[in-house]
Amino acid sequence: MLTLADFSSGYRKGLMVLNHLSLEVASNQIGCIVGSNGAGKTTLLRSILNQIPFSSGDIEFNGASLRGQPTHRISRQGVALVPEGRGTFPSLTVRENLQMGGYASKGDISATLDRELDRFPILRERANQRAGMLSGGQQQMLAIARAMMSNPKLLLLDEPSQGLAPIIMDQIFALIANLKGPDVTILLVEQDVGRALEIADRGFVLEKGSITRAEQASVLLADPYVREAFLGMQ
Repeated sequence: MLTLADFSSGYRKGLMVLNHLSLEVASNQIGCIVGSNGAGKTTLLRSILNQIPFSSGDIEFNGASLRGQPTHRISRQGVALVPEGRGTFPSLTVRENLQMGGYASKGDISATLDRELDRFPILRERANQRAGMLSGGQQQMLAIARAMMSNPKLLLLDEPSQGLAPIIMDQIFALIANLKGPDVTILLVEQDVGRALEIADRGFVLEKGSITRAEQASVLLADPYVREAFLGMQ
């Protein structure tokens, strides 16, 4: 579904954050990016959508190159990002936020809207409430539901558990695990490495802008280096 080959990108020419990075995420799987703060995880997700232009290498999505394509065109091919910090529109209602997620869809989006409200029953209860009045966990559900309104083939998730209580984190990870299926592949960046690897199929360790390990998620979860460096365990 997603292949990055010898890929480099950064915020200024000559100052690269990602350096000759390569990874593959198979269809219908959850891939998890593991790395410390500043390793380039968010840059990687934003680069896939060309929000940060890349300087070398290539990205292939669903068999086609994304090189040189603008963000809106990549999005319409089936890539959606749930950004760090959620990025909901606080002054709009839950329903209006979801409708914004389906703005590029052709035709009636009512069936898609009902699907997401069924997936997240709390959002149906609060459909006419302003998003800014929701709890942190509810806002995260809204951000995911809004991304799913575009029927993505590839869902990018940036720190979905950030700022949430542990019991709400459990709910969010269960929801993410249930999103994976015949039509949806997921690439996840997450600070809670243990929980993320538990639901992932494959894990990638990102250090200083390069992938240094790429393994089955269960293998990384048991890896002594990963356990000490990212889980605080020996």
